Amino acid sequence: MKLIVAIVNEQIAAGLSEELIKHGIHMTGLISSGGFLKKGNRTIISGVEDEEAQLVLQIIKEHTQKKKLQKIQSDQEDAKRIVEEGLATVFVLPIEHALQY
Repeated sequence: MKLIVAIVNEQIAAGLSEELIKHGIHMTGLISSGGFLKKGNRTIISGVEDEEAQLVLQIIKEHTQKKKLQKIQSDQEDAKRIVEEGLATVFVLPIEHALQY
């Protein structure tokens, strides 16, 4: 088994959660902030069988690529440029035991 922890931008979290559920992936979403994406985020946690892990990662990748956000970054007062903002940071961890009580 694998534990997938995806920290995603709040603006895409609902759509991503719906997409995972549509594919039969059980998940839990937690509101989070700071750290990796430096603003309001949602942390999506899902324990999946090894063979499902690639499907989950592919869904996250496809969903974030469709929704790339752009923002204006200003290094100096006169110099502004548009940069793409990260939408997800994903960790895949091995699970030794999964227990339900």
